Amino acid sequence: MSSSLELDPILVSYYDSIVRVSNLKTLDNSNWLDDNIITFAFEYVQNESKFLKDNQNLFAFVSPPVVQLIKMSDDLFAEQLLQSIDFLEKKFLILPINDNRQVTEFSGSHWSLLILSIQGRNIFFFRFINKKNTFPSEKFLYHFDSMSSLNDRTAKEMQKKLKIFFHGDIHLINSRCPQQANGFDCGLYVIVIVEEFCRYIQEYYSMKNLNDKKFFEKFMDEINRCITSEYINQRRKQLKTLLESMSSNKKK
Repeated sequence: MSSSLELDPILVSYYDSIVRVSNLKTLDNSNWLDDNIITFAFEYVQNESKFLKDNQNLFAFVSPPVVQLIKMSDDLFAEQLLQSIDFLEKKFLILPINDNRQVTEFSGSHWSLLILSIQGRNIFFFRFINKKNTFPSEKFLYHFDSMSSLNDRTAKEMQKKLKIFFHGDIHLINSRCPQQANGFDCGLYVIVIVEEFCRYIQEYYSMKNLNDKKFFEKFMDEINRCITSEYINQRRKQLKTLLESMSSNKKK
């Protein structure tokens, strides 16, 4: 008897992501994206951008399964997981979240995005010399939710985990975000907002205050201007075409 994995072969293996035939189908119209597509999109952003390769101190991308594990774990294990990510010398931590309440089962109905802005260049140093084990600068957690505040509970759960990890306050900011017109495009909004954020950082990289709140306000203006339902539909098709092309090239 064939196993379920044999019936669902790997289509693309790309760095730390694997996309199977069933994952590709979630890119069909009116489907909700699964973890593997978002993980692939993040890997692709990181590894196909010369700017990001040359500036690896900017971003730490966390895959959806790891974010889910952090969210659902007890505080001690969540802190250990965050330590293993090794993001303290980065400027931004990218966290895709969903409303799944299970650790081991694929479920949930909505994706949204958290971007943690870590201010202060000496944060790594302070973690080990500060007697109180606290951090010297403010940190802001920006929540981009394409369905208003639907994932507010999940965002607050992640805020709590980060507060415990940093032994200090984390300011959660509900960011102005383009809103989806249906019940299934949330994962695409997460991917596209991350893509736009990376482009935005590249454009303004020479600025001294990349973590400034005004900098993020300008980014919110930008995504609300340029991310439309038509663009989301276009990116869905482009992602599917890209994966099909990568699969075809692998077979040659």
